[in-house]
Amino acid sequence: MNGNLQSPLLALPGDILLVLSLPCYLRDIEDFTNLCTTCRLLHGLSTQTSPKTILRLAAAASRIFFRPDPHFLVAATARQLGEWASLSSANTAQLRATFRNGAEGLMELALEHAGLTMDRIRELYGLRFSTINPIVDLIDKCVGEQWYATPNFWDGGVDDAWTIDVDPPETFFHLVIYGELFAPAFDLFLETGTVPEVANVNTRLEYVKYCIPDWACIACMGGACDVKRPDGSIDPRRAVEPVGPYVPFLSEEWIQNRTYPDKFTKHTHQLGLRHLQDSTRWNPSWAEVRAAVGGDFEEQWKQDLWWAIVTCQGLDGMTMIRPGNLAPWRERLTAWRARIEAMSERPNKIAVGRQGTYIFPDLKGDLDITTSGYTYGT
Repeated sequence: MNGNLQSPLLALPGDILLVLSLPCYLRDIEDFTNLCTTCRLLHGLSTQTSPKTILRLAAAASRIFFRPDPHFLVAATARQLGEWASLSSANTAQLRATFRNGAEGLMELALEHAGLTMDRIRELYGLRFSTINPIVDLIDKCVGEQWYATPNFWDGGVDDAWTIDVDPPETFFHLVIYGELFAPAFDLFLETGTVPEVANVNTRLEYVKYCIPDWACIACMGGACDVKRPDGSIDPRRAVEPVGPYVPFLSEEWIQNRTYPDKFTKHTHQLGLRHLQDSTRWNPSWAEVRAAVGGDFEEQWKQDLWWAIVTCQGLDGMTMIRPGNLAPWRERLTAWRARIEAMSERPNKIAVGRQGTYIFPDLKGDLDITTSGYTYGT
């Protein structure tokens, strides 16, 4: 503004301008950032805008700026959802029920109970180039199109040839969201040997079944070994309902002819993510991290716990396998390893049919349960 002239808009109180009302009339996060660059007053007031409002504006542009949609923003807010759910059993039950609506359901819940700041959005933008894109590329080389493009793929070109269909960006975020939701449980487990309800086996299996959709999860449950109860029903921990992402399995083409539903994802998300865990291209980077803070364990159960803690730390945890990024994690990793080394009792495993998963967040075990029946004898 020149001289003593002032726009009537700028004469409004700050809480009206950007803290309370004005953002509600904006279309998306792009409008918000453009508005905040118009003058110093609005730029200064932007720091006071509610994180919930900023998340709403970001979600409105998620298909443009936060792809894959809605996984990117779910990953950015999942830890907050886990913290909210841990406040009460009722909240945990609501989170567990929300899982049945898939990633879209989690995004809706995040809009109610989570938020983002502009500083965090800038951090996420930086992570997109420094961490997300390079690791998505690594996943593609492990289980994606680059992996399949290996010369002589089926004749020894790779040591783990298999038939899977993976979307590397979504696979990255499936792993990240699992970590964001359940990684906080590791500290309690190392202290007490227990896990909170929000990260127990039942809760985790609901996340994996419905938020990492895979035809093998629903189509093969009837063939899973030892999951049927005396009344003929399937153990609810293995059972999958045709809700959320599995609604296409209510179609006549599936019910009558067992024909793959046209509207269901073609990706084998769970099978692909489980295959990634054992990839000889994926694991060396994580082995380097573990070696830098004391190395691996000979006892299998300790190694299983150590592997899970290191690899399931969420979005920021992925930075540790990028060159030069271990320093911020070294102290925590060293402390976790020391506590594992001091443990003397093997953690319990929960059996579902012939498969089992540890009571602590155990993505490998969880996926073994949710895909049981796909491979004969499981």
